[in-house]
Amino acid sequence: MSATCPQCSASDCTVTVPYALAATTHPPLDEPTRARLAPPPPPAPGPHKSTVATVFYALAGVFITLSVLPLARALREDLADAGAVEVIAVFLGALTLPGSLLTVGLIARAVSRRRHERAFADDYAVMNASWQRHQHVWQASWFCRRCHVAFFPDAVLRPDFLASPPIPLDQFPLWVVTATDRAYGFPPSPAASG
Repeated sequence: MSATCPQCSASDCTVTVPYALAATTHPPLDEPTRARLAPPPPPAPGPHKSTVATVFYALAGVFITLSVLPLARALREDLADAGAVEVIAVFLGALTLPGSLLTVGLIARAVSRRRHERAFADDYAVMNASWQRHQHVWQASWFCRRCHVAFFPDAVLRPDFLASPPIPLDQFPLWVVTATDRAYGFPPSPAASG
């Protein structure tokens, strides 16, 4: 099957986007073009941040800084004649509060990360179904090697799906989202309207 490019009205240089990205095509596409035509990424958990853990880490840093100066002074002056046990006791006393704050921060981060992973696992089925639809639409898209534009031919996804105009490659990912919404009858997704 071949499709006619909406820009140059030729079909001799048109191929499906997955075929265009195949390593065996000649001439191979340059890296910027390959990146713009890349398939939609599969669902993955977003970056994880724990504000509570960050606050505890900052407090531990402040208290360690405030503890080190008096500790250094005590080691120099007050504990010059003291034994090893007294020096260790002063050292541990000065680091107890920062160490406790650091431990609480690590626990808060672990709890927050587990909650984040659980939320991703709970939403994975919905995100994966959406990704499968985007993947299906991406596989149905075409690329014109002469014009360097992407497009969707007439009725490529369903009988009433109208052909798209030539799509500049920098707009191609957004068009995949929009075409998915059109093909599957969903209201526009936040990615398409933003």
